[in-house]
Amino acid sequence: MFKDAIERIPFPICGVALGTIALGNLLNGFIPGIRYVGAALAALMLALLVAKCVMVSDFFHENMENPISASVSGTFPMTIMQLMAVVVPWWGPVATVIWGAAVGAHMALIAFFTWRFVVHFQLDQVFATWFIAYVGLAVASVTAPAFGFIAFGEGVFWFALIALLVLVVLVTVSYLARRGRPEATLPLICIYAAPFNLCIVGAINSAPSASLHLLVALWGVACLMYVIAAVNAVLCLRRQFYPSFAAFTFPFVIAAMASQLLAGELALSGNAFAPMEVIAVIQTIIATALVVYVISRYVVFVATPTVVHAVEEEAWDEVSLTDVPEEENLIGYPRDVAEEAERELHEDDMAV
Repeated sequence: MFKDAIERIPFPICGVALGTIALGNLLNGFIPGIRYVGAALAALMLALLVAKCVMVSDFFHENMENPISASVSGTFPMTIMQLMAVVVPWWGPVATVIWGAAVGAHMALIAFFTWRFVVHFQLDQVFATWFIAYVGLAVASVTAPAFGFIAFGEGVFWFALIALLVLVVLVTVSYLARRGRPEATLPLICIYAAPFNLCIVGAINSAPSASLHLLVALWGVACLMYVIAAVNAVLCLRRQFYPSFAAFTFPFVIAAMASQLLAGELALSGNAFAPMEVIAVIQTIIATALVVYVISRYVVFVATPTVVHAVEEEAWDEVSLTDVPEEENLIGYPRDVAEEAERELHEDDMAV
């Protein structure tokens, strides 16, 4: 039974882990100690994913050959960086080494992703998840102060910002050029809410050279992206569940964190902006609700023997799950689970 549950672990769970630990950090000012709860849950999710990679042959390899899953894999080292920032008071040098390894792993991902999907560029393979692969490294600038590497964190921030300015154009052009993408990939649009806000948090933590005017400008664009992501989330929540709902977690959490920290910076500079403080509170409530919701849906997804529970529209009864486009099989339903569900559906039809 445990093995069956492990085999149903979807690859994007590492994105949920990232959102969970980030939420713990966000709420720690309101509920002291909750960051440790978030860290523990995130560690558990990563452990489950590692277990699946070990138990299911070719699972990791297949996902790294897909542009969506390969870029989503960046949330794994991003989560490790945040985990080590939480435990560094107790683990000391060990945490520093693991944090450095996670940073190195994300850099290796950037190199691999560039070689595999940028050198052999295809516009229809560009999704919002590309922000994770490149701009996601900014988590190093968010966590660098905990390890005393502020100068390094500042360099990472500027790299992430430059990558963001290039990618926001490329990703947007890709979405405008190709309509009618697979339904399972639609939640990924919510990732738009993450990169600008992540850069803001990284700058506040590690980049004193970044002016307050720059941060406010970034926040203005981030608010527009947040609205787009929020509208998309509302539309997607009306549809059936996909593991790509992981996109509803970290982007909304980091947006709340950026608003909260920037409001504090403005207050310290004597330019307090009350509306931003209100927005931060609203975003915090929304982020908390979304993370709790996604975790609960993941629990149901993993605990249920088949994926049939996730199919809430009758139309899916007439569709072969293995005929779903490649992106949906990998990011929506694990291929082996989809095939199993299809067999059960056929058996039910024969029984009738």
